[in-house]
Amino acid sequence: MQLSEFTFVFLTLCIPFLGYIVYSTNPKKGFSILFVLIIGINILLNQNIFSLLGVLFLILYLYSFEKEVRKYFVFMSIASFAVASFNLIGQNLISSFLPILLVSSVFSSMMIGHWFLVDPTIERIGMKNISKFSSGLSILLSFLVFINIYESSSMFFSSVSENLLNNVVIFLYLSSALLSFGSLKSLQEKSYTGVMASTGLSYLALIVALGASGTLILSV
Repeated sequence: MQLSEFTFVFLTLCIPFLGYIVYSTNPKKGFSILFVLIIGINILLNQNIFSLLGVLFLILYLYSFEKEVRKYFVFMSIASFAVASFNLIGQNLISSFLPILLVSSVFSSMMIGHWFLVDPTIERIGMKNISKFSSGLSILLSFLVFINIYESSSMFFSSVSENLLNNVVIFLYLSSALLSFGSLKSLQEKSYTGVMASTGLSYLALIVALGASGTLILSV
């Protein structure tokens, strides 16, 4: 998988987290505008009709931000980008889905954490639940690598053995789980510094998750 393909799927999988954050946390419209602009990079990575439709539905989502119909535009955007992702990557999308989903979830947690620093009046429930999801998914991925559902190969990384590579990936996923859990516990601190600590930990979790998922996708 090329970097542009990884990025395309990663940004696509951020859309459901955008929808959930707005539903659960209710940040101001500026957050959605910022996130949509980032996701809109997809139109440059894969220029086809489904990518164009995905961006169009996101624009309609912003236009109808105060209306109930907005959630349907989120679903249609996800569907459009999903078709574009499958056309771009094919069957590899199935095996890459969970590792990339983890990166998207941690990135989304980091995004809403940053927005909280701009608007500390918003609820923390969305951040907490995404941190729980990221931690659980990291543990699940480490288990799947451990039982060889995701079996990495040292052919790409010729300088290391297969067992060592698997152990490194497992360690990285467990580290990501620990950092996401730390982010969750930090959010239980009611002061402003709790969210600052949580956002910092989500930065670290993102780096570790990128390392784990990138290594796994390259080596399967």
